[in-house]
Order: sequence, then C-alpha cells, then structure tokens
Amino acid sequence: MEEVLTFKKKFAAQAGLVAAPLLVLFLALGRMDLATGLALGGAVSVLCFWAHGKTLVQAFNNTGRRAKLQVFLNYLVRYILYFLTLAIMLQRSEWYFLGAALGLLLPRIVILFFHTFSINDLRAVVKSNQE
Repeated sequence: MEEVLTFKKKFAAQAGLVAAPLLVLFLALGRMDLATGLALGGAVSVLCFWAHGKTLVQAFNNTGRRAKLQVFLNYLVRYILYFLTLAIMLQRSEWYFLGAALGLLLPRIVILFFHTFSINDLRAVVKSNQE
C-alpha cells in the first residue's frame, strides 16, 4: 500500500504543476474570480482524490459488505462536496463557478496529461504519423 501513498503524493504535485500556471495566468489577466474558483475547486478535487485513495486501501483491507459500504459512502461524500463547491461558487458569479468547475476537473486533466500515455508512447505515435 506504500505505492498508493507514493502515487497520491506524486499526483498532488502534478495537480499543482497544472494549476499553478493557470492561477498565474488568471491573476495576470486580473481575473481574481477565476483564480479563486480554480484554487477552491482544485483544493476540493485533490482532497477528494486523496480520500478516494485512502478509501480504496481500506476497502482492500475489509471484506464484502463493509468494503462496499465504505466505497459507497466515500462516493456520496465526494459528490456532496463537489455539489456544495459548485453551489457556493455559482452564488458568487458565473466566473467563480467556471473556475471551480475547472478546478474540479483538475484530477482528470492530470490523469489525461501525465498518466494516459508515457512519453515513449507519445514519441512512437508522433513517429508513426510522420511516416
């Protein structure tokens, strides 16, 4: 289970690498509302991803119904947090909401860019397209 902890730390660092340039860009453009929404949404999404990893470890250590219940409750709590984040940001303005939605998509963006393909796979695809 040490691998899960290592992956979660690596994932959090990668999420920061994706979010930091966006935050700087939004702040440079004077869009504090987008930056605030991105920061809150990103923090919630990384927290939920971290909790999901912890739940998976607990589910592997338990059996049957208890594991299913833990996973179900974790999903329920995560989606309630997503809903509350978006609801709070929507009450502020549509720009806060847009930033928060982008922040909540942060784990999916990180997985897409960092974990879908290895660099060798991408090089092979580019090389085959050039031929």
